[in-house]
Amino acid sequence: MDEKLLQDAAPAILEASSEAIITIDYDGNIKGCNNQFLFLLGLKEEHELKCNINDLFQEFDFTTFEADAIDTFIPTKLTKLNGTSSLVLMKVIPIGLHTNSFKTILIQDPETIRRIIDHLDYIDSYDVGSGLLNRHKGTLEFDKLQTSNLSGGCFFIKTGLSQSIENEEQKYGEILKQVSTHFKPIAAQALVYRYSTDELVFTFTSDDLPSQEVFKSIIGGISNDPYLTPDIDISIAYKQWSGAKEGVDSIISSLHRHLRKLDDPKLVNDFGKKTEPGKRHSYLQSLEKALEDGELDFFIQPQISSENRHVAGGELLIRWIPPKGEMIQPSQFVDYLEHGEFGKTFLNWSINRSAEILVRLKEELGDFVPISLNVASSYFSEELLVQPLVKCMSNYDIPFENLEIEITERVLAENPKEVMRTLSHLREKGFPAAIDDFGTGYSSLSYLRKFPLDRLKIDRVFVTNLAENEEDRLIAVAIASLAHVLGLEIVAEGVETNTQGSFLKNIGCEYFQGYLTGKPMSVDDFISFYRQNEKNLDEHSWSDEYIEDTKVNSKHRKVTWKKSFSTDVVSIDNEHRDLIDLLNKAAQTYQEDPESLDLCETFDLIGAETLKHFDHEENVMRNMGYPRYEMHKDKHKWLIADLSKRKAEILKNPDSTNFDEVLQYLKYWLLRHLISEDTHILRYLNKSNFERRIP
Repeated sequence: MDEKLLQDAAPAILEASSEAIITIDYDGNIKGCNNQFLFLLGLKEEHELKCNINDLFQEFDFTTFEADAIDTFIPTKLTKLNGTSSLVLMKVIPIGLHTNSFKTILIQDPETIRRIIDHLDYIDSYDVGSGLLNRHKGTLEFDKLQTSNLSGGCFFIKTGLSQSIENEEQKYGEILKQVSTHFKPIAAQALVYRYSTDELVFTFTSDDLPSQEVFKSIIGGISNDPYLTPDIDISIAYKQWSGAKEGVDSIISSLHRHLRKLDDPKLVNDFGKKTEPGKRHSYLQSLEKALEDGELDFFIQPQISSENRHVAGGELLIRWIPPKGEMIQPSQFVDYLEHGEFGKTFLNWSINRSAEILVRLKEELGDFVPISLNVASSYFSEELLVQPLVKCMSNYDIPFENLEIEITERVLAENPKEVMRTLSHLREKGFPAAIDDFGTGYSSLSYLRKFPLDRLKIDRVFVTNLAENEEDRLIAVAIASLAHVLGLEIVAEGVETNTQGSFLKNIGCEYFQGYLTGKPMSVDDFISFYRQNEKNLDEHSWSDEYIEDTKVNSKHRKVTWKKSFSTDVVSIDNEHRDLIDLLNKAAQTYQEDPESLDLCETFDLIGAETLKHFDHEENVMRNMGYPRYEMHKDKHKWLIADLSKRKAEILKNPDSTNFDEVLQYLKYWLLRHLISEDTHILRYLNKSNFERRIP
């Protein structure tokens, strides 16, 4: 395994895996270890390990270690007892009053390392939804093909759905993957990649260009594919060349203007002529009139803090609501908002309407509520965007930081130099910027490093199946980790369930946007939503809702200690184990002989042990300067109060209390609490002493 790749992937690895832990004395003798470390060595749980650390890490001399010599994870070789070795990540933390007395060593699981590196490589080059190359990687490969001086050609395919559906991003990925299979008759040196949400590029080089019959066969195969149902709209454009070099952007731009429907008889014989603009022109006229008549307006979808459920802002989403009839879905008209003079008119209207909404929110709510505006690639420039923004916001006396500009990965890839200039100017003026729908494959993770961005929005395609799909969870963790390395805040899109929210909060997503926290709503409804939400902040928390939503399927299932619960603070971990054992023992006693268990005494015992543990844990957190100390303290207070409440209910109605369900509830609350501590305490310990600001 490449050490450089391992080092680059370390941030994601630290987020996604738990550590094997060893404690050694000054001479390097192993004084204790967890089961995860025994597992790495191929030993059974509870095996008593008696050896020196230098026998296992033969290339590192621990006896010469000095305090703070290793404050970050480094690659090193672990030699197992059978003589085999593997590359791991290792970090040494001195503990105790004297730094040379004892040391804790954290070691990352090599299997998890391999899996995450594979995923980081994958999402850097491939689109997850379709399995095809992403735009960034595809463009690089396209450039390589262009240098071959061979004849060749390029197909540009655009797809569409006749009506809006759930999980559109995922559906488009499946459609594009299916369409790509029909280009197999063109062997030669072929390249296929996903260009955008609904667009595909297939290009090839060959001394012998395919015949017209081959093209007909491809088009016929797509037309007759039973998976590509009539409600799926497909258009194709084609261009060929003979040894001439032409820029990729120029080729794609030209093809975009010459798309034809599959049933167009000229599709094979006449690719170069422009399609008739009649239908588009008619639609644009309808949009212009709708804008004049006030039928187009912005809705706001709330963005909620994952930490405290405060409304942190909202995203502006365009809606078309005719005076008579149902709302027209955005997917049916949003592409037309980027065309010609109407596109410029719509952009100017959007900027002005954003300012009006900000002013209205301040008037109604007493302060500005930040909102975000998505800007199309066609108008992302100094002249068309930055100057009008500055002028409009200044006229309304609105601080610039209250309007965030969102762009998609497609914008980054189309004209990176112009985007860089425009983003830099926005940053200089004080406008924050976000990358929307990240992870759908049109740019790479490393590509983001070049651009001055403030927030990253994880696309809903990675959120929808978090509970069922381990791969989606792993990718979400990797994206979140690297976003934090780049200094970006994270908004998770499409959050619809408490399970998704709990996971995303634990991996560090600062904000949620989705039906769990609020659907898109009118400005008036958003104001009401904001007031009601702020009013109830003290009454509800994420933890409350997750607990209430949890369904315990097996009443008598025991909860066991897991490697992922380790916080790397040994005394806290031991108390967590003791609490779980206490709860399991009470549940077993109640199951075997309910009459032998005094419910009130049991609650008093659980409450006393829990309170003692919480006092100790809070002291540790406070002494280490843990930034989430106050939040954890509030959670502790809530559980103690809830224990008292449940004891009072037992005293009042002893026969109506299902004690087993109460114990199960306490165990699951504790495990969620442990997972939260593991995620955040370990992240905090992984920082350098300077970053932790420890004297």
